[in-house]
Amino acid sequence: MKNSRKALAIFLVMLLVLTSPLSVLADDDNEDFDDNERIEELVDDHEEELEEEELEEEEELEEDEFEEDEGKEIEETKAWELLKDAFEEQKDQVEALKDQLEDQMDELEDQYEEAEESGNYELAEQLKQQIQEIKVQKEMYKEQMKELKEQMKEVIKSEYTEEELEELEEIAEELAENNPGLLILPVENIISVDAKIKFDTPPVIKGNRTLIPVRAIVEAFGAEVQWNAEEREVIMLKDGKEIVLQLGSTLVYIDGVEYETDAPAELINNRTLVPLRFLMETFGLKVEWDGDTQTIELSDGDDGETSEDVGGSE
Repeated sequence: MKNSRKALAIFLVMLLVLTSPLSVLADDDNEDFDDNERIEELVDDHEEELEEEELEEEEELEEDEFEEDEGKEIEETKAWELLKDAFEEQKDQVEALKDQLEDQMDELEDQYEEAEESGNYELAEQLKQQIQEIKVQKEMYKEQMKELKEQMKEVIKSEYTEEELEELEEIAEELAENNPGLLILPVENIISVDAKIKFDTPPVIKGNRTLIPVRAIVEAFGAEVQWNAEEREVIMLKDGKEIVLQLGSTLVYIDGVEYETDAPAELINNRTLVPLRFLMETFGLKVEWDGDTQTIELSDGDDGETSEDVGGSE
């Protein structure tokens, strides 16, 4: 299209020049007009005009594409917010009902023991049946929670392109092949309603320790990560706090004060992975491990509580 427009412009300019009176006249001093030079000048001028028009069109197109991408990103963010809010609300409701059932069961079990001790076996049998019914209800709520997490995992997975998922799958296969004792966690098994986390290498469980790619996690929660190649150190900065750890070492420096972690940071697939417990304690994250679904749920943990049994580790 661009070349055809240019060719048409050249043809029109040549036609204009050749049919112009200037092409057949000379001045009184017998100085001939150089038709070729005239044509080249006019063609150059036309080319510049065309280039300017095309540049303006490209800029307008880029601006339209930017606005379209920005609008799409806003819509995706809104959709994500709605989904995570719905997940959190349903999860809270199910957990509240489950807690109520557990309180009822505790009370019924106390009554059951008292009835048996007093020899009131008829009442004890009735209480036993009620306890059994509550256990069935608890299993039902447990299944509901499992379904909610599976839905959330699908939402998280949809944030990745097909190419990204294929690349992660290849990395997981390579890691498993080269590290027989390594358990690979799918990226969608890390759930958070407080941050959008996107991995370029999967989390792993090694020796009962869950190791998480540090950059993906801490940046998602608003921290900055720096890498000191000479010292093989990872430096994390958040809210005025500086955390420095060295690959292969269990020593960590928080604002210059030395601490010791339960496992060293490791370099896996050219990515720094750190123990999840370290992240919990350092950034005050609340972590919930669900062994049934093999999921880890991360939240801001405003109450300062953390789980100590993530991935089977303390």
